[in-house]
Order: sequence, then C-alpha cells, then structure tokens
Amino acid sequence: MELSKLTSKGQITIPKKIRQALQVEEGDRVAFIEEDGFVIMAKADLKQLHDLQDILSDEKFKSLIQKANHHL
Repeated sequence: MELSKLTSKGQITIPKKIRQALQVEEGDRVAFIEEDGFVIMAKADLKQLHDLQDILSDEKFKSLIQKANHHL
C-alpha cells in the first residue's frame, strides 16, 4: 500500500511506484472510479476503462474489496 497526502487544493502526488506500475507520465490523463467507498485509479485508456467497468460488477472484485477492508 502506498500513501499520499491531500493538499488544500485537493491535489495528491501519485507515488512513483504507482506511476511506474500504471506507466503514467506528466501530461497523461487518469480516471478515478468510486466503488463501495474505494477509489480505483487507472490510466485513461478507453479500452482498458471499459474492461475495468466490466470487472467492477464481477464477484471477484467484490471479494478483493472485502479483503482490502480486512487489511485496513
């Protein structure tokens, strides 16, 4: 898990490890999807975002959220 602090302007710095994993660089767009109290961030690639939306309704994803809740 990586942590970041919210600024007074509502901005966060995406940790380097996450930027590298998502292959995002300065100027790239990212999408934020809220699901059951969690926010999922993804590189704004339309095909990948549609795939992610399909996953969000999947039971495996719900199970993943429950596991994440357990570790918080």
